[in-house]
Amino acid sequence: MTGENNWFETDKGQMLAAESVSACASWLWPFCGHNALVLQPCAQGLALPALQCEPVYQVQRARGRFYGDIIAEDNPLPLVNECMALVLAAFVLETATDPGSLIAECARMLVPEGHFALLTLNPFAPVRLTGVWSDMHLATAATWSAKLSEAGLDLIRHERLGNARPRALCSVNFLLLRKRKAALPPLRKNASAVALARERTPT
Repeated sequence: MTGENNWFETDKGQMLAAESVSACASWLWPFCGHNALVLQPCAQGLALPALQCEPVYQVQRARGRFYGDIIAEDNPLPLVNECMALVLAAFVLETATDPGSLIAECARMLVPEGHFALLTLNPFAPVRLTGVWSDMHLATAATWSAKLSEAGLDLIRHERLGNARPRALCSVNFLLLRKRKAALPPLRKNASAVALARERTPT
């Protein structure tokens, strides 16, 4: 999808994005650390919630690329490994050329036990029937969660945002995930030390 046909550039799209970012503020506030990255779906920047992670780098999608504090394609992003304590991806997987690659990039940039927050459209929401989301990558919360798990991110919270009843029809899913710690490699035993220990062990 290109920025030339981006539903999030419309008034309704911007309103939904802004309301969703505001709604998840309380879930993001507890996290602190160095560096946060906010990926936004349209050229018009969103009002961000207060974050304890500083500094906060903001980028907006326009014409199929990211602009703002960082100018880049979706993949790769010009940031070093494990440099972000928090990444907030607001409706950018739907509009990504390759959502899987963007997920991998976000996971790569997170520090171990860093947090990834995802705002994503719900494919079961009634608005989908209007066709305005037809050119986006839509997936259920379970599907995104599985893809994120493959990238080393574990789900710790799932919320549905909106006033629809039943809640499964709400327009937006909020997923909060934590990056797994890398497993420590097993200690390699020194052969000579093992032999010496055996010699000293009384029989």
